[in-house]
Amino acid sequence: MKKLRKKKGFTLVELIVVIAIIGVLAAILIPTMLNYLTRSHVSNANTTAGKLRDNITYFMTRADAAGYGMFLSHSAICDGYITITGGVWDLTISDKTVFVQHYDTKWVGSGQGFLNDGNETSEHAEDRFMSYMASVFREIESGYVEFRLVGGVCSAVYFTADQNTQVTGLPAFGNTSGWSVDTFLWDGRNDGIMPSGIVVGTSPVLLSP
Repeated sequence: MKKLRKKKGFTLVELIVVIAIIGVLAAILIPTMLNYLTRSHVSNANTTAGKLRDNITYFMTRADAAGYGMFLSHSAICDGYITITGGVWDLTISDKTVFVQHYDTKWVGSGQGFLNDGNETSEHAEDRFMSYMASVFREIESGYVEFRLVGGVCSAVYFTADQNTQVTGLPAFGNTSGWSVDTFLWDGRNDGIMPSGIVVGTSPVLLSP
């Protein structure tokens, strides 16, 4: 009867070499994957910011047609601050005097809306505004939006889903369009990432120098 040959296993040196190769591959691939995920999050946030900007302008166009829009002048400037919690959109505006006060729809300075809340016919314009935004962006359950209106057009907006409070450290909006700066350093490595790690979408998109 033939003796069974013993199977030869890995030697210690071979194991060390394999572990070293795995370590090198991990050192290369993990940062690449993390960078890809980061860029994907920023890209999604920028896309959302762009859609928010478009829909804010669209609502203001509808409001103008209905008689309670914004005065169509470059001197008519208003900032909006939206907190989103559990799908409820809360809006505060900086200046209600730059809007037309219609006999049955008035701007009062703040308002709230959520999906299917029936506020589309509210006498408060801010309630109508937020009801519309909640119906369009059903997927957003939590976050923060800040925007600037100039003469009835949304000139710039930023959005984050990482918190429902104001993001500090961002540049100011421009007086008539876009931002007050051409470029922004962000965290020094990735566009759209604050030093605190918060992902922020912008429209127009703010790029690093």
